[in-house]
Amino acid sequence: MSIVFDVKTQTKSADVSYTVELASQRSFDFFDCTDILKFSDLCKNGCINYEKKWSCPPYAPSFEEFSKGFENLLILYMRIDLNQFSYIKNDYLKIKAGNSILKSRADKFLRTIVSKDSKFISTGSCRLCKSCKCKTNKSCAYPNKMTYSFEALGINVDKVVNQCFESPLLWYKTGALPKYTSVVCGLLTNELISVEFLRDEYMNHIST
Repeated sequence: MSIVFDVKTQTKSADVSYTVELASQRSFDFFDCTDILKFSDLCKNGCINYEKKWSCPPYAPSFEEFSKGFENLLILYMRIDLNQFSYIKNDYLKIKAGNSILKSRADKFLRTIVSKDSKFISTGSCRLCKSCKCKTNKSCAYPNKMTYSFEALGINVDKVVNQCFESPLLWYKTGALPKYTSVVCGLLTNELISVEFLRDEYMNHIST
């Protein structure tokens, strides 16, 4: 089951809007979307955070391990039309601007609704500390608050989006700006939370 709604917001430069889609699924439905070895290898060869953050491979758990004990997965698929950033001349900076809007609101919302009986999956590597303690071989400063992304947990996000939503993920290629940029995150819980309730909570807490 899914639901879609649009949100208007303000930045320092313009008024923009973005789309939020919410889906409610069983967490075990995504075990077949997991390939921890493949995505750990992709991180190793393509991400500067590999072995530099406790929230990233090779330290991140598998999705199956992380979701153990939780029956339900609520997925947030947020995207923003890049045509709204016509005042930014550089295409890559348009992507960064869109992602900044989406990631900040996604993380704020998930931290608002998460409880001691739930876990949330973030939009990227953990950003609680300016510099992760991992870089100096020290233990995580906030082990109970550290977050993981779907990718760090070995999840193929393309498969998740195709399985739950109609609009696919689009990727930036040099010289070919996609129509929209997007982020995917989620909440693991045993509560039966409806997507309508989640939508209302979003609009109450993060509508600007």
